[in-house]
Amino acid sequence: GQDKIRNLWRHYYTGTQGLIFVIDSQDRDRIDEARQELHRILSDREMKDCLLLVFANKQDLPNAMSPSEVTEKLDHGMSIHHVQQQGKVYIKD
Repeated sequence: GQDKIRNLWRHYYTGTQGLIFVIDSQDRDRIDEARQELHRILSDREMKDCLLLVFANKQDLPNAMSPSEVTEKLDHGMSIHHVQQQGKVYIKD
C-alpha cells in the first residue's frame, strides 16, 4: 500500500482474525520493504493471534520469486509457521 495510508492500517487491527498480505513476486527491490511492513503489522499486540495468508502475485512473469523464495524472504527473523506454499498460474484466454 501507499506509504501515506499505512499508518491508518492500525485503526483496523482490533478484532482482526486474519490478514491477507499481497506482494508482487517479481518486485525484488521491494521485498525487504514488504518484510519490514509485515513484521511491523504482526508485532502489534492486536495482531498477535491473527492468521496470515500471503498471496505472491505475478507468478507468471519472468524472474518472479518462487513461493519458497517469497516465504524465505518474508520469514527472515520471524517465527511464521508454514502450513502450505504453492504456485498457481491462471491465464484466461
